[in-house]
Amino acid sequence: MPIQLNQVVGKEYPPYAVTVERGRIKDFARAIGDLNPCYLDDEVGRASEWGDVIAPPTFPISFRDESGDLLRDIGTDVSRLLHGEQEFEIFQQLRPGETYLCRSKIVDQYEKTGKTGPMGFVVRETAVIDKDNEIVAKMRGITVVRL
Repeated sequence: MPIQLNQVVGKEYPPYAVTVERGRIKDFARAIGDLNPCYLDDEVGRASEWGDVIAPPTFPISFRDESGDLLRDIGTDVSRLLHGEQEFEIFQQLRPGETYLCRSKIVDQYEKTGKTGPMGFVVRETAVIDKDNEIVAKMRGITVVRL
């Protein structure tokens, strides 16, 4: 018998702060195989329009908050999860030394039947906000739950 997911659309998680570190930007760029000097070379960064190295567009995926427990909220365990999709919208470049506030919210939840049976989809959106309260990036991720 398939499990039933708890309805969580509209659930907002407590905001969490993330300070972007220069070394993490460089490690992330190397890990994804993007050797763009704008991410890796301090001299190139200083000479750029941003005045410093910048983070790759997918860098916010590394922002984590351990206080929000999506698994508990939807009523399932990690053995049923799949990473479905991730998208990023960048409005300003993320730079080292800056601290950003991340605000996450469940914006959609739906079910579909696939080849292996029913699946639940939970869509979470996270806004990354700077010290001036401007949104600098948005992440949208879909978690798939095998029901």
